[in-house]
Amino acid sequence: MSIVTLYAKTFGTPLLIALLLWPFISAFLTLPILALLYHHEHRLRLASTIGSYLSVLYVVGLLTFTQYPMPDEPDRYCATHHLSPQLNPLEFIQDVATGGVSAVMQLLLNIVLFMPLGFLLMRFLRRNIGHTVIVGFLLSLAIELTQLSGFWGIYPCSYRQFDVDDLLTNTLGALVGYGIAKLCDRRWPPKPVDRAEINHRPGIVHRGVTFAIDMIMVILGYYPLGIIVVWLFHAIAKPLPDGTFQLASVVIHVESLNTIVTVLGMASFLIFELWIPATHRGQTLGGMFTHMSMETRERHGWQRVLFYAIRTTIIGGWFLLTLLQKDAHSGLLIIAVVVFALIFKQMPWDYAPGNAESGRVGTDGDDADNAGRVNDADGVQTLPAVHNRQNGGQIGDTSTFFKQ
Repeated sequence: MSIVTLYAKTFGTPLLIALLLWPFISAFLTLPILALLYHHEHRLRLASTIGSYLSVLYVVGLLTFTQYPMPDEPDRYCATHHLSPQLNPLEFIQDVATGGVSAVMQLLLNIVLFMPLGFLLMRFLRRNIGHTVIVGFLLSLAIELTQLSGFWGIYPCSYRQFDVDDLLTNTLGALVGYGIAKLCDRRWPPKPVDRAEINHRPGIVHRGVTFAIDMIMVILGYYPLGIIVVWLFHAIAKPLPDGTFQLASVVIHVESLNTIVTVLGMASFLIFELWIPATHRGQTLGGMFTHMSMETRERHGWQRVLFYAIRTTIIGGWFLLTLLQKDAHSGLLIIAVVVFALIFKQMPWDYAPGNAESGRVGTDGDDADNAGRVNDADGVQTLPAVHNRQNGGQIGDTSTFFKQ
């Protein structure tokens, strides 16, 4: 049997498992991946997006290659196999002498498996060589310990040998990947990102990612408090035979708890989706993370009040319907907003009167429309954060609701 045939049979099944798991894990990680891309680069770049999802495939493949397969019949295997750790860092010399080409291929495989890690750390995460060595070594150590412990107790014994040479070759592989990334930087330098830049013309993907983050913050804002209120109510109130509760001298229906939770939810929504963006130049907490502002035009006074009134009515109405479990109505409303955005390339509240979209002028007198637009991968254009520069690069400010 040739070396190529041997390795194809050995790693064919783990590769197939990785490819089958990849779509599901990628779908689960889509929101975090997109959020981090917007946070790091302020827009979606095709190369970065593809690289991110290939990174997920790499991690899944690395786990399957190093942990699969587990031997069948665990009790029988553990009774006849006792793998002790290999702690001699020069053992690979003896392995090559006795194993020949097969041992050399194994060493090369250990290096190649960790080369993408070093490349990703340097090229996309911009980590230095010290970080690359530490991450490569720790990840390799985690894999070796997982094998030594039988996948942390899932398998009754160690089914692969802990080998200190693997730690060395894996770390070397990460360093080689780092070096390749440095060469790529010379040939294809990464595009600089203005950390003070805020996207005032976000596309539907950017808006959707930001809104999802905001909704997580809204839920975290009211849901735990709602649970505490309900728990305290049941701990203090006295249940009555007719299904109601008595609190002091007041008889309370259980439906009142739903009302309280709804009020808490709407209060949380108004804090995160009205008060925060109105006092931070159109940026919600999610918008601060993804460098996006919902205010596509500069508005003052009644124009700004109207903008937030329209947005709060539509989005707040959807959230209220969701709290009231009117799923059909809330679903139709969100679909209508998405279809509107796809057709008209902006949201309904963006039609509120205001200055021209290109009229954002900073203190340096440069028109943001002429300061340079950068095409976004989701079909929008990004404007420099000229207003952010007015505050010395600070995202938040203490402006009133009526002034921007």
